[in-house]
Amino acid sequence: MNWILVAVLLILSIFFLFPVIWMLANSFKPDAAITADMNSVAAFIPPAPDGNFFENYVSIITDTSFLRYMANTLFYAAILILLSIVVNGLAGYALAKIKFPFRDQWLMIIIMLLIVPTETVITIHFLIIAKAGLLNTIVGYILPLIVNPFNIFLFRQVFVSLPDDVYEAAQLDFCGPVKYFFTMVLPMSKTVVATVSVFTFLNVWNDYLWPSLVFTSSDLLTAQIGLNSITSNENTTMGQTLAVITLVTIPVIIIYSLFSKQIVEGVTSTGSKEG
Repeated sequence: MNWILVAVLLILSIFFLFPVIWMLANSFKPDAAITADMNSVAAFIPPAPDGNFFENYVSIITDTSFLRYMANTLFYAAILILLSIVVNGLAGYALAKIKFPFRDQWLMIIIMLLIVPTETVITIHFLIIAKAGLLNTIVGYILPLIVNPFNIFLFRQVFVSLPDDVYEAAQLDFCGPVKYFFTMVLPMSKTVVATVSVFTFLNVWNDYLWPSLVFTSSDLLTAQIGLNSITSNENTTMGQTLAVITLVTIPVIIIYSLFSKQIVEGVTSTGSKEG
């Protein structure tokens, strides 16, 4: 039965991968070849390597600023991952281990914020950033994205299960709450840290609306905005369009391939905690 299940899942996975295979195979072809192979099995087979095999990718890299857009997005993601772990982690730790007035009420508010779509508050974010004079700046882009109710709840659900005996022992060595958080809590919670890092990266990488509102300078644009500007250009060929989409998709596939186990473990552990 296990072999049958594996075979069925393999067939289904290949079926769902057909669009990706088609995109990758045709990203190496000129438009004439893409059109000629459209209604045949050849549409899923890349051309034989020759001198023009990477022509679509070379033209995207050399004739556009897409690599700069990707580098910008990776830079923003790195900053937000670090800030998200620190800020949301400290908030989650306070909700899990520190007793303060209205703690349960604050937790309820955070849980209620999980159902609020980002699009409903993006106008308020934009007005605040505009009033502060931070439009078209990296700080203006990053500030509203640091605090995330889901990440706070994720950290809280994991931290609530940590034993208090460890903190009591750390106090004997004159270890304060902040030092304990960075030296003990985070190392003991690698799974949730990896999960938050992956989710933060994917949110930044796939975000289009917020950076399109904040940034006006082409030097600060992100990968999704660059993708839209390139694919909407009338001079961009079908092969170049598929090439740039492939470049955008590759980091997401790599992240999921490397951290899929941590994502599943982090989300599963969140749903299993009580308190």
